[in-house]
Amino acid sequence: MITFADLGPVPTVHLFLAVPVPLLASGWTWGQLTSYRGPLAREYAYSARECEALVRTYGTAVPRIVGHRELGPRFRVCAKGPVTGLTLGIREWEWSASRREYKAVGEYMCGWREAVRAYWIKTGEMIERQRFDASAYPVGVIPLAPSPIAGKVPRKRRSA
Repeated sequence: MITFADLGPVPTVHLFLAVPVPLLASGWTWGQLTSYRGPLAREYAYSARECEALVRTYGTAVPRIVGHRELGPRFRVCAKGPVTGLTLGIREWEWSASRREYKAVGEYMCGWREAVRAYWIKTGEMIERQRFDASAYPVGVIPLAPSPIAGKVPRKRRSA
């Protein structure tokens, strides 16, 4: 079994789920669901392309997990840098009554370049030069299921 701790020391992206929340006077603003406060996920992205893929993947998976009733007419997934807190990318999805599913609306907003610059100023490291290297971490015991071929016992033939 591989756990979150086995994957590496510090995630480079935190993903947040936001839904429309009504304001007291009128209108709405983006807010969090009570059952999904804080980061939805902590992931690893080392380029703008990887970050966009994460946002897209979580955006298509969230409705299957949370459900239409709780999400409402629209939601968005926002990727933020855990060190700087800056937005790396945002994508919004809207309910389509004709398709009976959420569809991406608008364009993906990418803030990767500005966030990488701020990260470099703050830490002196270039995030895009980092890579996840499994060999850099101690090897743990990973229980594996026995191979179906190795576990088979030959059957005795019946004599006629």
